[in-house]
Amino acid sequence: MLLVKVLETMRQVRKIIKSIMLDKKLISYGILLLALHLVGLFVLYKIIPEFDSIEHFLFGFVLSEYVSKGAHSIALHEFLTDKLYKHKTVTKNPRRIDLLIRLLGFFLIGALLWESLEFFIGPLVWRPADPFFTLPINLHNIDGAMDVTIGAIGTTVAWLCAPKDPEC
Repeated sequence: MLLVKVLETMRQVRKIIKSIMLDKKLISYGILLLALHLVGLFVLYKIIPEFDSIEHFLFGFVLSEYVSKGAHSIALHEFLTDKLYKHKTVTKNPRRIDLLIRLLGFFLIGALLWESLEFFIGPLVWRPADPFFTLPINLHNIDGAMDVTIGAIGTTVAWLCAPKDPEC
């Protein structure tokens, strides 16, 4: 029984990866984000410290597109719409479910993973991690919270820009 569930999960992961890899728009978004990150890392961060905010916005936007595409490939939107509608939690509106999936995907993958990696891996590559929250609170030590907020705004903008028909 466990083996069957593991194989089903692997099949779904493969389906998600395939749907993303076959989408030229998503691949170009990822390449653009990687290029901007590398340019920022080696040049722009020193010149324009606010470039970090632009990058987090774009990361939220791009990750939102990846999460939505992956969720559609395994019919997660339809599953959640039916489940939540059955319990009268939400009206039967796929757009709202898409926003929920995008935000959850961003907060789970983007915020937790990115900020954790920045905290644990940053010092290994001679880049001290920005504190997420420490007292006293000032503009320097809320960088992590600002990064997550700006990424969530990018996620929401991606949702607003997405076609109204989720199958597009």
